[in-house]
Amino acid sequence: MVLNMVQRIILGLIVLISLTVATSSVVVAHEGHDHKIMGTVTMATADHVMLKDRDGKDVTVKVTKDTKIKAKPAVKVEEIKAGTRVVVTAVQEKDKSFTAKSIQVGA
Repeated sequence: MVLNMVQRIILGLIVLISLTVATSSVVVAHEGHDHKIMGTVTMATADHVMLKDRDGKDVTVKVTKDTKIKAKPAVKVEEIKAGTRVVVTAVQEKDKSFTAKSIQVGA
C-alpha cells in the first residue's frame, strides 16, 4: 500500500514537470508578442539593424516607418553607429524574423 502511494506521487510529479516544460517552451516560441533584445549594433541601415545580443548571437531586426527611435539627441536609424548599445522592442513574426517597434539608443 505504501509503495503504491509513493509510485502515485512520483508519477504525479513526472506529469507535472512534463507539463511545465512543454508549456514553457510553447510560450517562449510564440510569435506576435513583444520581445526585448539588448545588444551592440554591428550595422544599421534605414530598413534594418543588425546587432550582437547579450549571448553573442547575431540578430537582424527589420525597421519600418512606424519604428520609434528613442535617442538624445534624436537620430535616424541609419545614423546609429556600430558599437552603440541598444534595447530593441520587437515583435516576432510567423517566419521567426523580428520587426522593431522601438529602438532605445544607449548613451
